[in-house]
Amino acid sequence: MSSEVIAESAERVTLRVRGVLWGVVGVACVVMAVWVAAVARTVGHGFDTTDEGYYLLSYTWWDSNPLALTGMQYVYGPIFEFLRHDIVSLRLFRLGTVVVGHAFFGWSFMRWLRVRRPDAPQTKLWEVAGIAVIVAAGGMMYSWLPMSPGYNDVILLGSLSVVSCVLWAATAIEKDRKPPIWAFLLAGGLITVMVFTKWSSAAVLALIVAAAVVVLTAQGSQAVARGIFWALVGATGVAVAVHLLVVPLTEAIPGILAVNRFIAGTSYAPADLVEMYLTTAGKLAGETIKQHFLLLIAAGFAVVARQPVLRTGAWLLTAAALALSIYRTFTEGGLDGGAINNGKYQVPLMAAVLVAVITTVVALITRQWSPGKENARAWVILGLLTVLPFMQAFGTNTAIYMNGFNAFAVWAAVMIAVLTSIDKAPAVARTTTALASVGALVAVAAITYSGLTVNPYRSPPLRDLTTATGIEPLSDLKLTRETADEYRALDTLLKPYTTPSGRPIIAFDKMAGIILMLGGRPFGEAWVAPKERQRTAAGITEVCSTKEPWPGNRPPLLFFNRRVTPLEIDTLRSCGLDFKADYKLIAPPASTMNLQIYVPTAELTTQTP
Repeated sequence: MSSEVIAESAERVTLRVRGVLWGVVGVACVVMAVWVAAVARTVGHGFDTTDEGYYLLSYTWWDSNPLALTGMQYVYGPIFEFLRHDIVSLRLFRLGTVVVGHAFFGWSFMRWLRVRRPDAPQTKLWEVAGIAVIVAAGGMMYSWLPMSPGYNDVILLGSLSVVSCVLWAATAIEKDRKPPIWAFLLAGGLITVMVFTKWSSAAVLALIVAAAVVVLTAQGSQAVARGIFWALVGATGVAVAVHLLVVPLTEAIPGILAVNRFIAGTSYAPADLVEMYLTTAGKLAGETIKQHFLLLIAAGFAVVARQPVLRTGAWLLTAAALALSIYRTFTEGGLDGGAINNGKYQVPLMAAVLVAVITTVVALITRQWSPGKENARAWVILGLLTVLPFMQAFGTNTAIYMNGFNAFAVWAAVMIAVLTSIDKAPAVARTTTALASVGALVAVAAITYSGLTVNPYRSPPLRDLTTATGIEPLSDLKLTRETADEYRALDTLLKPYTTPSGRPIIAFDKMAGIILMLGGRPFGEAWVAPKERQRTAAGITEVCSTKEPWPGNRPPLLFFNRRVTPLEIDTLRSCGLDFKADYKLIAPPASTMNLQIYVPTAELTTQTP
């Protein structure tokens, strides 16, 4: 064969590869555009008075209410204050952190993968395609959570960033260079923030640190010691900065420890959490196998189908399997996001992850994984990425997959690693894995769009949110007309008792957003839940033990969406308040959003004409 023919053939291959890469970039950009546009469209709509209300109330009073389960308020509180307590701006800030955090992880991962894939196309488009896919998959952070940022954001984005630092170190080691000091400093600082925000993040951090140590051992114990030293410098630096510039740790940590002491007897034990995680994860895996069993079988069979007859059968099986999986995804609600659909939309995504896992295992067993693609350190990193989504979710008292799939971008990175390592496998195997991965990415667009517009977190659909309240800080948010009218009426009724702002209010239960809307402040913890009444009582008693539990002569207003129990009456008595003598119902519940609202008797008398 002449050199001209060989050159022409190579050029055709290059053009075909570029076409594929441009196609990947195009699909990823469309997916990204869908969920970013959906976020931009919905940031000014809807408001959840429970979880989101709790976040925002704690951020509003971040520097004056140290009773908090985590240090989350010290992360977002100063930011919310800088944004002048504008909820829309905070939601847009969250969007920026999601995009930037995933872009940094994608960039770090593709830099590392380039070293492990020396025969990859010699064009930056290869890296761009991978980064685009990872950022697009990051839209899963909007699949069901509230619009405003919370501790899940800190832990997920923090985990991605710390892993990114490990990837930068691993890339330097593969190039026989010293890992950059900034990566250790950044990792150490992020570790401090994550632990401060949520104690249980120590689980995922321990895993990441262990992987980092394995990676650094390639350059000897001195490299490990160097990494640990600079990480400690970063961690200490951030701790000192927080103490001096944000909040004295001598004030913040005792408040966090106090709340953790309140719930010590009622919180989940680690063994109980693990049991619940395994049970719920098992149900999800069972449902995935039930709906997509044919696709999983096709994925394994495609890898071993090397003879012509088997290849033909593999292509037919793959076509039938994909058709069945698409049908089941549509009919079983696999494209519908939102909290109401948790346990459904994760199924097709799990199927795509299992296709990649099955393809990897079978390719390794049959020695069709390209030799030299991975060394021991690379396998440690890929193993870390495989379990990271579930590990970063550890500590939640909900099914672990609910927060695990928010980190779907990490599994997207693993899929990229698989697809770039099975070039020796039959074309049908590569096609099956690629189509499953692309299908999952397309599903992300549908899931996030519906999760934001059709099933927003504890809010009516976007089409019903048409009316602004005009009440700060909710004034720019569109709610349903009925809700906006109710909020305005409640604000008007209570204005004599809530002006000036900062009046302590206790809302039983899960009504932090109502306190925020009325310009009130929490009395005790900002979080008040029906299943943790003893915790709430302990927080109120803690505040009442101080010299001046409420400023001036403004004891807290009381809101109930349930009957008053002896626990609340006894707790108020510990504050020197006699519920029956010192409080009166301001109006019949039918006129106050079905809430029982009690104001101090002395003030009610004063306000009466």
